[in-house]
Amino acid sequence: MNEITKDEFKEIYFTYGKAEHGWGQEYWDQFFEIPKRQDMKFKVELPASQQKTRMMIVTDYSTNEYRIFFESIDQEEAFFDYPGKE
Repeated sequence: MNEITKDEFKEIYFTYGKAEHGWGQEYWDQFFEIPKRQDMKFKVELPASQQKTRMMIVTDYSTNEYRIFFESIDQEEAFFDYPGKE
């Protein structure tokens, strides 16, 4: 993952994020415009292939990082699999 500036993070967020997936202006304003902690780093791993179209964001206070990365639709769906799920 590459460390980037908040402005670069914002540009990636709005370039790849889709409001219908929950990544709209309202979410940005609530969580990133004025961060709860001022020492947060911004990191990104851009899509490695055209199949990786789902933007994921992690807020990790243990390492003071916001991270954007991308998964395929299947990888995203598998994220919510658990034993006993039907």
